[in-house]
Amino acid sequence: MNNPIFHFFRRISGHEHKTLGGGPSAALQGTICALIAAICYGLLPTLVLPMSESNAAANPEDFMSNLSILFYRFLSAALIIGGIMLIKKKSFRITRGELVTLLYLSFLSDGAALFLIGGYQYMSTGVATTIHFMYPAFTTILMMMFYNEARKFSTIAAVTLAVVGVGVLSWQPDGKIDWKGVVIELISAVCYALYLIRVNRSRVRDMDALKLTFYIMLLGALIFMSYALLENKLEPIATETQAVSLLVMGIVCTVFTNLCLIVAVKNIGSTMTSVLGALEPLTAVILGVALFNEALTTSVLIGLALIIPAVIMVIFTRGRK
Repeated sequence: MNNPIFHFFRRISGHEHKTLGGGPSAALQGTICALIAAICYGLLPTLVLPMSESNAAANPEDFMSNLSILFYRFLSAALIIGGIMLIKKKSFRITRGELVTLLYLSFLSDGAALFLIGGYQYMSTGVATTIHFMYPAFTTILMMMFYNEARKFSTIAAVTLAVVGVGVLSWQPDGKIDWKGVVIELISAVCYALYLIRVNRSRVRDMDALKLTFYIMLLGALIFMSYALLENKLEPIATETQAVSLLVMGIVCTVFTNLCLIVAVKNIGSTMTSVLGALEPLTAVILGVALFNEALTTSVLIGLALIIPAVIMVIFTRGRK
C-alpha cells in the first residue's frame, strides 16, 4: 500500500493489541475499516490501467503518463486532506528540520507509487500488486540487518517462503520470467519498506497523522510535477475517463483509505490491520481477471498461496513482544 503508515499509526494508537473503547463494537468497526481500506487500495490498478501505456493503443485519447497520473492523485489527496485539517482547525506549522525529513520521506513514498504502477506495463496488475505486497517481508529484513531486530527462525522461514512465492508468481506460461517487471515491483516494495521504517524512526514520528499525510501528499505531488515538467510529460486532464479515474483515485484509494486505516489501527492494532491488508492483492487479482481478462494461471494461484500466508506470518512474528 502507497499511503498507509502502519508503524506511525501504532504510535498514535498507543497500544499494539488493545482496542479503543474496549468493546466488540470498536473491534468490529476497526475490522470493517481495515477490510474497506484493503479493498479500496486494491482498486488502484483498475483506475490506472485505462490511462496506462498498455491501454494506449486501444484508447489513445485516455492515455496519460505515470508521472501525470501520480501528480494528480497526490495533489487531489493533499487538497482534500488539507480541507479536512482546516475544518478540524489543525495546525499546518512545521519546522525546517521536519520539512527536510518530510521531503526525503516523500521521495521514498513517490518511489513506491511510481514503481508500483510502472510494473503494470510488464505483468498483470494482480501479480504486480502481490509482489508489492512483499513490503512487510522487506521491512523485516532491513530491520534485522540494520536495526538489530531479533532473527527468529519463523520470520526467516516466512521470508524465504515469500521469496519462493515471488519466483513462482513471476513464472510465465512459456517458461520465462519477466525479470524487468519483477525487479520494478521489488524496488517498489523496498521503497515502501524503507518509508515505513524511516517514518517511525525520524523526527516526524509523533506528528499528527493528518498533517503527516498532507505534507507527504503535497510534497509528493510537487516532486512528480517537477519531474513531469522536466520530462515534458505533464498532460492536462482531457477526457471524462481521466477525470473520473483520477478523482476516485485521489478520494477513494488515497484519502478514504488512509482515514479508514487510522480508525482500523486505533481499534484493532497495526498487526491485525496489516493482516487484513492481504485482501489488497486478492482484490487486484480478482478485478484484473474480471475486468481486463488477465490470466489466472496455476503459477499465479500458487504464488498467491505462498506469498500471502508468508507475509501474514512475518507480520504476526514481528508483532509479538
